[in-house]
Amino acid sequence: MDKGGAHLVQLLILYYLSLKSTHGYEIQKFIQLNHMEEWNSIQSGSIYYAMSKLETEGLIKLVGKVGGNEKSKKIYEITEAGRYKLSEMAFHELEKPLSNISSEKFLIYPIIANLTKQEITITIDSHVSDLQNKLVQISEWYEKKQGKVTNIEKASFKLMRETVQNQIDWHRSLLDSLDETISAVSEITAIIKMVDFSAADDCKMFHNE
Repeated sequence: MDKGGAHLVQLLILYYLSLKSTHGYEIQKFIQLNHMEEWNSIQSGSIYYAMSKLETEGLIKLVGKVGGNEKSKKIYEITEAGRYKLSEMAFHELEKPLSNISSEKFLIYPIIANLTKQEITITIDSHVSDLQNKLVQISEWYEKKQGKVTNIEKASFKLMRETVQNQIDWHRSLLDSLDETISAVSEITAIIKMVDFSAADDCKMFHNE
């Protein structure tokens, strides 16, 4: 798994444990039921390694076990250090560019769930400002090259400009629909708190069949 995927797994675990104490199998099933592996760099099989690492770092702690001796599951809860780390990671993700179709930022609910509306707005406004400055720099570079631009440089300029503009548009859309997004995050949070995903049926949970 790449570093982005490992980072996202840790973020998701901390987010999940900030809502309730549970075992790795439930988080693994949550990932599988939402088909995250199909469109993101996250992998359900990496949950246990990530949880061991987070425990070693003091971000989560073991609080008990459930089940029989051979099939017992370790129950973890987030620590205060873990909650601080979760907020730190959330800010970091909001400040990152959208790198590709599997960008962590598309998994928005664990990122913004522990931030206030004001914190989200300030962080995104700052990031959009940085992107706008980047757009100016790209345009200035192109203007300096006028008359000496190869076809591949023209194509590169077009791609860079469109990429940065698309990122600006995405972040502005998030700000424009922030209340709606926060409401959706609250609904997802409530579902996670109520549902034991380790016992959930894929079809019954996510399809009207």
